[in-house]
Amino acid sequence: MKTRKLLQAALGVVAALSLAAQAQAPVKLLFSTAQDLTNTWGQLQFGVTPLHLVTNCANPGFELSCCLPRADGAWDVYGQVFKQVSPHNDQVRETSVWSVVHATTRDGVKFENIETVFTAEPGPWTFNHALAYNSDKKEFLLLKLKMDNYGFRYTAFFSPDGRNWQEHPKSPLFYDGDAISLFWSTALHRFVLVSKSLQPYAKRFRDHGGATPSLKNENLRDRRVLAFRTSADGRAWEPSDSMADVWNRGGQKKPRPDGVLTMPDASDPPDLEFYSGNGFWYHDRCYLMVLNYAASPLAIRKHGPQLDTEWWVGHDGLRWERPGRGVNATGAEVTRLTHNPLLIGDQLLLHYGNRLLGMPRDRVSFVSARANAEFSTRAFTMPQADLVLNAAIPAPERAFVAASAYVMADVLDEHGQIIPGFEAEKCVLQKADAIDLPLRWAGKSARELAGRTISLRFHLRSANLYAVTSK
Repeated sequence: MKTRKLLQAALGVVAALSLAAQAQAPVKLLFSTAQDLTNTWGQLQFGVTPLHLVTNCANPGFELSCCLPRADGAWDVYGQVFKQVSPHNDQVRETSVWSVVHATTRDGVKFENIETVFTAEPGPWTFNHALAYNSDKKEFLLLKLKMDNYGFRYTAFFSPDGRNWQEHPKSPLFYDGDAISLFWSTALHRFVLVSKSLQPYAKRFRDHGGATPSLKNENLRDRRVLAFRTSADGRAWEPSDSMADVWNRGGQKKPRPDGVLTMPDASDPPDLEFYSGNGFWYHDRCYLMVLNYAASPLAIRKHGPQLDTEWWVGHDGLRWERPGRGVNATGAEVTRLTHNPLLIGDQLLLHYGNRLLGMPRDRVSFVSARANAEFSTRAFTMPQADLVLNAAIPAPERAFVAASAYVMADVLDEHGQIIPGFEAEKCVLQKADAIDLPLRWAGKSARELAGRTISLRFHLRSANLYAVTSK
């Protein structure tokens, strides 16, 4: 009996500690897809925010590849310096040399403590590379492309500390296209590699892509699509197959299975191609900035111009939704970004040469409604903190309806019932645009409900809701 009582007491202590830990866990609810909402009413839409030019700045002298936050508030930044040593000719491939550099930054503009931590032997390297950090194994992976007779050779380098690098003895991992990005998915506990791949396709306008004689159809050319692979350690990949000979020697190129590739769909323009995708993990989801392409009749048999960029969003890194079709993700810029964002202060920042692009924190994606609509958030444990809303009321594109735009919020208990004192009519927001709008119910804070399982039910009109966080 005494042992049982001791066990029950111990279990009670564990449960109490667990509840206390949950009550201290910060809240961040992002709105990107239908998976983030429950019990919807009305017509809700998802959207994305284009990057804007934050400032012009000095080129740091390297291309950013991977950014990791430090405990002291600064960021560790890794990047590449690439130099061509000799040009390509008919007999010899071009020779290049590249280095990995490390630096720190506190503002995304000024880079300090720049040091070269690795330099590769000269060889037929291409400019393309991708670098990411395995937070489970505490290990860096760098993928670098090298040319040989079969195409782009995916060569892997590993480092336990970002400074000491070793080439994987079993390189190449495989062969595929020449534009890549890499990130660690904490949902899958795997690396996700995004590669530009090629697919035979009947293009209306022929550009520089080769024909596919093995398919006996001169009208089929190379269409750019995306291939997604994953790996738990960066050494064994799924799928592990290589793209067929990129140079089509002997007409051996064959279509890859559709399940391996992500292609434009029926809602896209018929000539759209996916040139590349820069992916990164953000809080509990991932974003992908896809560079789109379309051949042009003004550049027959030549590399056509890029088209625009597009934000994609996913919850694991393999399945994607596209709430931003037709919205150029880089605003006035059309760029191929190469690194995950820096989150400094209240800004999400991305580097492109001598330009710093950005947007307010947590604002890549949002849920909105043209007319009146409602939804509930997923349930969470209320911490001992205040809740704030990241929102634009009215939505920037609907500023002319400012007087009628609103956001209201109920607080629901674990059964979906409104908690007395936390009714929507006591929490009304209008004519506001900020990342931290206080959610108060007639002056009351949901902090009073710390430790309880709750959810929020939003009522909105002509407003963009980006996130709910605790403060």
